[in-house]
Amino acid sequence: MVTVNWAAKTVLAGGVLMTAVGCGGPSRAERAMAEKDERIARQDKDLDISRNREGQLHGQLETAQKTNQALADQNTELAEKNGKIALETSVKLDTLAAQIKDLEGKLGTKGSSDMSVGQHSREAGAIVITVAGTTLFDSGIATLKESAFSTLKKVADTIKAQYPNNFVRVEGHTDSTPVVRNKDKFTDNMQLSQVRAKAVFDQLTEKCGMAASKMYTAGYAYNQPVVWPEKTAADRGKNRRVDIVILPMVKVEKNSLVSNSK
Repeated sequence: MVTVNWAAKTVLAGGVLMTAVGCGGPSRAERAMAEKDERIARQDKDLDISRNREGQLHGQLETAQKTNQALADQNTELAEKNGKIALETSVKLDTLAAQIKDLEGKLGTKGSSDMSVGQHSREAGAIVITVAGTTLFDSGIATLKESAFSTLKKVADTIKAQYPNNFVRVEGHTDSTPVVRNKDKFTDNMQLSQVRAKAVFDQLTEKCGMAASKMYTAGYAYNQPVVWPEKTAADRGKNRRVDIVILPMVKVEKNSLVSNSK
């Protein structure tokens, strides 16, 4: 008959049970340690992301600071250039005013209704010697009066002495009254203004010694009036004129010519 040792069986069963529990998964301490390691890893990753972002922001800040400094330098340079341009413009205007005043004295135009000197309204730096149409021509005629010769001789001598190297444009202008007299010769005011400009050009070059190579003509009819609208005979009289325009000298930079030729 076999005798069963119940005490031994109980101890053996307990050992088997403890072994089974121990082999079934990590302990609570092990799980806690694993979770701690995972949190540390996440924190390290977040810290790396934060540091990278901080580096990017720092780089962007440096770029923005450099851009702002460049803009500030450009603004300073632009302000200096504008100041220089303003000063140069002021000097040019003062010089132009002095030239006009000098011409007025030499031509004796102060208080004259026959001739005046002024600044061109459309071309900066250009000087205009305006001769009244009645001083040069009879109504509807493009042949110069003999009395106009001395006036044009004085103008030519002054320009040759004061502006020998400048180009000169001779402009013919009329009022808006349609051509009636000599309609067979001049179909309209445009043609009349062109022929009158050519008559003055011929007198200045052929009789007064001005260089034709530095002169040209233009006829504008009534398209560039001094007074508009024309309400009176005096208004029309101001618009009938010949403008002798002394063009400013053009400074051409050598580098500009080279770049334009490419």
